[in-house]
Amino acid sequence: MKIAVVGAGVFGAAAALELIGRGHQVTLFDMDIVPAPRASSTDESKAIRRVWYARDKSKYIDLVERSAGQWHAWERAAGRHVLHRAGHLSILSSFARGSLIDDSVRLLHERGAMEVEVLSAPTLRQRFPQFLVTDDEVGVYDPWGGYLESTRAVRLIIDLACDAGVELRERTVVTGLDENPAGVVVYSGDWSQAYDQAVVAAGAWIGRLLPAISRRLFTTLQELVLLPVSNAEAFTYPRMPVWGSDPDGEQWYGFPLLRDGRVKVARDRLGPEVDADTDRAGTTAFAEDVAAMLKERIPALAGFKERQGRSCLYTMTPDAHFVIDRVPGSERLIVAGAGSGHGFKFGGSLGQIISSVVEDRVDPDGDMFRIGDRLNP
Repeated sequence: MKIAVVGAGVFGAAAALELIGRGHQVTLFDMDIVPAPRASSTDESKAIRRVWYARDKSKYIDLVERSAGQWHAWERAAGRHVLHRAGHLSILSSFARGSLIDDSVRLLHERGAMEVEVLSAPTLRQRFPQFLVTDDEVGVYDPWGGYLESTRAVRLIIDLACDAGVELRERTVVTGLDENPAGVVVYSGDWSQAYDQAVVAAGAWIGRLLPAISRRLFTTLQELVLLPVSNAEAFTYPRMPVWGSDPDGEQWYGFPLLRDGRVKVARDRLGPEVDADTDRAGTTAFAEDVAAMLKERIPALAGFKERQGRSCLYTMTPDAHFVIDRVPGSERLIVAGAGSGHGFKFGGSLGQIISSVVEDRVDPDGDMFRIGDRLNP
């Protein structure tokens, strides 16, 4: 089949690579250069972890473990390294029986991941002295976790896709999609081209091309800061993992020293709802919040005078599951996106799921991403 993929973030790039590998003719469109600076996929780093997914009956754990294997395969094929097993640490005010984190640890242990540890406050201080922890706090540490260099990771997938024969059309704004019995016509200004099917993986811009499903998707602004460090060794893994704290409150998280010599600090709590074209600059108010948190949690990073603030976008569904399905009422339009703040780590699994929808193959891995009545008012 001749297939158009609109949007070259992690959803679209993974779909294009998988589809070309299955023998289809694929054109990948993006409104910007790729990796696109405004895309949610092209931040400095994205965590990869397998805790917090217990209540989805192992499905996300299966997908993320398989995704990590695919990321490594892509690294070998491209000769580049983008997945860093820095470990993942959660700092928690409680570890109650039956809580989500307790269920996650138990499930991972049942699956054989005995390396996942529950750390007391004294052990936390000994293992990770950069963090201030109170006596009643505990840690959950999984050495399997880490982070992906997201911009470089998207570039890696796109390069593999182009080497395999995908046609990449950068700086091409898709302005419309017209489905007819013979296929889908993709429009960009005065230009148009017919395809058998189209995958819309346009991130925060999905609703502009598929207004029928836009009512129940919403986009939030998520700020972050990048900070220089004075003691690089203390913030380089394995001494510094990917970390998160206060998951039921402020939801802070951060990364070890990145390639450019800075650390990233952000908050996972949903920000204000915004338009996809909103300004991405950071704010002084958020930087002040970061400074106050670091003073209490990681004092060696507090008092920063230099910083770069910016924002990325979460495209959310009401249940925080992605949408990968045919558009309701459509035979030839597929939507793939709404990563809901946690989609990137699954990049290695997304291409298979999206391609199965394109080819009308039964794929149980994609069941919870079907639209069904999830987007009904």
